[in-house]
Amino acid sequence: MHLLTKRQNIDTKLIREINSTAIPLILSTVTGTVMGMMDQAFVGHISVYAYGGVGLVASCINSLIGVLGAFSIVFNIRGSHRRGEGDQESLNRLFGNFLLLSLMAGMVLCLGFALFSRPVLELGFGIHGETLTEAENYLQIFSLTIPLNLLLFIYSSVFKIFRKTGIIFLVSLGANLLNILLDYVLIFGHLGLPEMGTRGAALGTATALAVNLGFYAFLGKDYVRFSRKDLSLEKMKQIFRFSLPFLGQETMEDILFVVGLNGIVARLGVTELAAYNLIAQFTNLILMPMFGYTAANTSLVSEWAGKGDRKQADKAGRYTFGLLCIWFAVFYMILVLGRTEFARLISPDTEVIALAAACMPLALLIQLLNYYGNVWKSSLQSLGWQNWTLRTAFIINLLVLGFMGTAAWISGKILWIYLIQGLGYLGLSLAYTWKKSRV
Repeated sequence: MHLLTKRQNIDTKLIREINSTAIPLILSTVTGTVMGMMDQAFVGHISVYAYGGVGLVASCINSLIGVLGAFSIVFNIRGSHRRGEGDQESLNRLFGNFLLLSLMAGMVLCLGFALFSRPVLELGFGIHGETLTEAENYLQIFSLTIPLNLLLFIYSSVFKIFRKTGIIFLVSLGANLLNILLDYVLIFGHLGLPEMGTRGAALGTATALAVNLGFYAFLGKDYVRFSRKDLSLEKMKQIFRFSLPFLGQETMEDILFVVGLNGIVARLGVTELAAYNLIAQFTNLILMPMFGYTAANTSLVSEWAGKGDRKQADKAGRYTFGLLCIWFAVFYMILVLGRTEFARLISPDTEVIALAAACMPLALLIQLLNYYGNVWKSSLQSLGWQNWTLRTAFIINLLVLGFMGTAAWISGKILWIYLIQGLGYLGLSLAYTWKKSRV
């Protein structure tokens, strides 16, 4: 009887709402990752110089886009609040100003990279010769993906706000397939077109993103519209100031912390660095559900907060983490049980495979704490505590890097890196849980 009562208390409607928002986002991430790997494979067939140059440019530009994607997170939060309040007019104004701000920021960076591509690559990264030539050819066109992606992120947030993430998956899938087709034709010169090499790779990606944006704009007009009178420089200044903590947190976690961690691991030795990079491929896989579900949680918590229903907002966070636990258990069992075989697909080095296989159970297990922390971080940010989460994450991540550096210097064992990283995730989880219970 008790079990039946418990089952009856489960909010199946909320579960469906979370899943219907998150699962298409996960599928979109998976297909995008696979298509990206195919794209890199095409470039790898041009030359080793092209592969190195394109990889460097794509990695840096995508990291920058990821940081500026914080604008779309803020729009998702504030837009969901407006939807919860039933204020469509304010939502339309927000959309117009976020769209224009993203376009302006993207175009400034695009023009900067296009005009100063050679000094940026030569002085900033120290590359020369044929690698520099290939990277420059790629960057001059690939810089267009900055404004295109930022605009796509804003439209993606529209579909998240209105629980229409199926549109994101279907349109992105079509655009990714178009990207692969264009890359194949333009890189190698098929269908009567000249062989364009790395320029073709960049042009194919930019064209596919432009088509993607066109479909988003066409489908998005059913949910948001804005006029010129909605646009305001003062409003954009307010949006930028409000977005600063989000931009700071993305910069710290996705660039500074990653660079610092890579620098520490690199000093452990070649085998340790190779094992770390190999494990990172599997970590990225197990984190895919987290990004989809935390985006869903952000929309739901913000909307319920806008309606003034904090109880339902808190329930959304608990249910999100519960659903993530199911995904984690499935991914974890598959990846850990088959870790040696999977590792062989990436590296032929037996020493690297053995070290990665030994560390992978812990390296993946600590991601459950990462899941938990990110769910409650997204809830706190949705409730207006973004400055607090930034300060807390900065302090804990700084301590983590310090302890990691000390452990690397004393022991030289990569396992300590994962153990300390797990303790960092635990610290963030406890801090976010403590704050959530008091707001």
